[in-house]
Amino acid sequence: MDILEKLQNIVSEYRGEKIELKPETTFDDLGFDSLDKVELLMKLEDEFAFQFPDDVQVSGVRELVDIINQHVK
Repeated sequence: MDILEKLQNIVSEYRGEKIELKPETTFDDLGFDSLDKVELLMKLEDEFAFQFPDDVQVSGVRELVDIINQHVK
């Protein structure tokens, strides 16, 4: 399973419904507020066993996938 698929599964589980993600999907598209973003990042840290920098600024799926790819080999 690739990172985008895992991310899609995590977001779908978080939202309680099937979510189709594309690289260009943003948090605004998903209706995420700042708390949703923090909770998602925490779930991703657990899933991929790394920590996002405290000052991380991500607006959507493409950026998340890029950051995860940089930290997970």
